[in-house]
Amino acid sequence: MNTKLNTWIQKHNLDLQWFQEASKFPSYQVQKLLDDPQYKPDGTTMRIVLSIVKKKEDTAKLSDFWDV
Repeated sequence: MNTKLNTWIQKHNLDLQWFQEASKFPSYQVQKLLDDPQYKPDGTTMRIVLSIVKKKEDTAKLSDFWDV
């Protein structure tokens, strides 16, 4: 099952490798962010993800990806 983040990446025709390289997160963490809808990362991880996403879509918000 995909997460909202994974859906966003696919919608924008971005490569999953692009996200992993941009985030510098270990592959297991990227896997959880993209495949586990129950996973809620800590605030620091959320901020890193949002800063990466904002490079492509400056109107993105944390609530687009997680219930905050």
